[in-house]
Amino acid sequence: MYNEVTFLEIGVDEKADFSFIAPGNNALPVVVYGTSIAQGGCASRPGMAWTAILERMINKPMINLGFSGNGLLEESLIDYMATINSSLYVLDCLPNLVSKTFSEEEVTKRIIDSVKELKARRPNTPILMVEHAGYTDELVNKDRRESYQSRNKLSKAAYKKLIAEGVEELYYLEKEDIGLTMEGTVDGTHPTDLGMDQHARGYYSIIKDIFD
Repeated sequence: MYNEVTFLEIGVDEKADFSFIAPGNNALPVVVYGTSIAQGGCASRPGMAWTAILERMINKPMINLGFSGNGLLEESLIDYMATINSSLYVLDCLPNLVSKTFSEEEVTKRIIDSVKELKARRPNTPILMVEHAGYTDELVNKDRRESYQSRNKLSKAAYKKLIAEGVEELYYLEKEDIGLTMEGTVDGTHPTDLGMDQHARGYYSIIKDIFD
């Protein structure tokens, strides 16, 4: 995904026919707001980003708002998301909110404000909150382990608070359900193709129920 394409050819049968397919009633996109992991780094090719894998699984278009180092639950991006008529909003920004630059209070505020703003603008659109998938080097790096665990605790508490306040159609994907394994990253953080597939399967496990 970080390699530059300098030359590309696509081979097709000489009798092949291409035409646009009119979208059906279930063609509203899934909008994902996330980090470099959602963006696709470090998949070997675009089709192996977890969003691309998931798109094929659920047969719905995906809008990928993954920003390397900049998935920060910023108000401007939340406002933009709300302008898109969607079948589901996904908030997956915790990997960029582990820095000590952001206090626990600020992280909690951004999570809650993001959900409330989307619900105020699109009350009938489901929202999926996602935990940090963890670091595969956490057994030998205490600081990294504690950084993501603390953010996941904040996220889960924010989710419970929002549910208690009556927010509907709000869902939550936990780290364990993403299932990132030791062999799933290139650097302890960014998924390989295997890790991307694990992410996609984890997302599918809950999204298929949301859409049923």
